[in-house]
Amino acid sequence: MNPRRKAQRDVLSRERVLAAAVGLADEQGLDAVSMRRVGESLGVEAMSLYRHVGGKDDLLDGMVDAAIARFPARDESVDWRESLRALVRGAHAVLLEHPWVAALATSRPAVGPARLRFVDAVLGALLAGGCTLQLAHDAMHAIEVHVFAFTLQELRLQGDASAHGYQLDVVRGDGALYPHLAATLASATHDHVAEFEFVLELLILGIERAIATSGAG
Repeated sequence: MNPRRKAQRDVLSRERVLAAAVGLADEQGLDAVSMRRVGESLGVEAMSLYRHVGGKDDLLDGMVDAAIARFPARDESVDWRESLRALVRGAHAVLLEHPWVAALATSRPAVGPARLRFVDAVLGALLAGGCTLQLAHDAMHAIEVHVFAFTLQELRLQGDASAHGYQLDVVRGDGALYPHLAATLASATHDHVAEFEFVLELLILGIERAIATSGAG
């Protein structure tokens, strides 16, 4: 056996395999990820990977969790609103850095430890703000939808700007059919960051109102 390959195999770990797969997806897209390609990037045969991942499905689930592990931890020293803002903004930033994660995470049934830690952190912030357990549960789902669904839409628009531009041209060219949309497009600006923050603040305001009306706070 090639001494170099033996040394690489001996130090191979699940963490190294997942890191290599994440790097491959970041650089070349998710379609480029296969057991063979990941093995090549590590200098080993694909079969060597099966000691650390159960197969392609396990690899994909592990990749998602490895990326989500970069989501921020909850800061318990600040107001619950600021803690929640930091969690949501940080998660959104990580998903933008790894454009394949949001779609993969929302299409697979497995939920890994890192995502569970994020959910627990969000629930912790909500409960610290005075949410009942039921309200925290409902608000957590709304927050996860905002983080993942908004990111998916943002990435789609960035990835297919020409098609989006064509749709806008169609609307502007036939304002009689879409009068309100045409008027809005003529004066409003499209800013992903501002829109993400707008929805985040709406969520926080809604949670505050729900806390007040429930009497929990």
